[in-house]
Amino acid sequence: MRKDDVVGFYQREDMIKQFEEAGLLAAGFTPMKYRVTRDLGIFTFAMILNIRYILNVEQGYPVFGLVLLFLLYGALQLRESFPIKYLLLGMKVQYERQKNAEIFILQQLISNEYADKNTTKQNIYHMFMYMRRFLKYTRPAVDRFLEEYPHDPHNREKAFNSFARIVGTTEAQSLAEILYQVDQSSPEEVHEILTKRYEELKKKRQEAYRGAMKDRGVVAYTLTFAGVMMVIICGLFVYYLEYKDMMGATYNMN
Repeated sequence: MRKDDVVGFYQREDMIKQFEEAGLLAAGFTPMKYRVTRDLGIFTFAMILNIRYILNVEQGYPVFGLVLLFLLYGALQLRESFPIKYLLLGMKVQYERQKNAEIFILQQLISNEYADKNTTKQNIYHMFMYMRRFLKYTRPAVDRFLEEYPHDPHNREKAFNSFARIVGTTEAQSLAEILYQVDQSSPEEVHEILTKRYEELKKKRQEAYRGAMKDRGVVAYTLTFAGVMMVIICGLFVYYLEYKDMMGATYNMN
């Protein structure tokens, strides 16, 4: 089998966008790496179970363990309505929140820069150049902005649009619109623009916070429910083992 055939088999071009939105591509984890890691992991555990059986035949063939591995392999498929797709959606929401948190920080820092009318102001380009070192999730968008901004002085809107497109959130689009207005306005007008749009971004930040608190409540409920179910299942399993031992002892007495 050729290398190109293996790469073609594991490649999933249709999943690249979902991995990018979940922040996995930024971490260097592609759909192909996921599928290779999944298959190697399942294969390794299956080999371990079979080797343990060969070394100790008396313990019986691990049918139950292999069935669990098969079910796990099915659950880890990249298909609609499968657990991994829902996990990617959850990671996408979390990744967007992390990017929006930095958007709100950028907005606050820029507002502070222009709050005092009596101080000399930096332009947006130099502020981004300074702030990029403190950013993580929006740094690729800031880097693209810094690359495009000085190249076309007559069409700087393109740089702001690229920033909003790469971040990919409505909050980033709102900030890009504000920054473009700031870039095209006089220092006297900037303070008024920021004041008008401040409440808009503040409301979005509050909505994002409420959404995060709601999701944390759901996670806490799920973990609590799962813990209770594990206690019940473990209790039932213990009673089953006791019953099995009792029946075995009765059989041996007879």
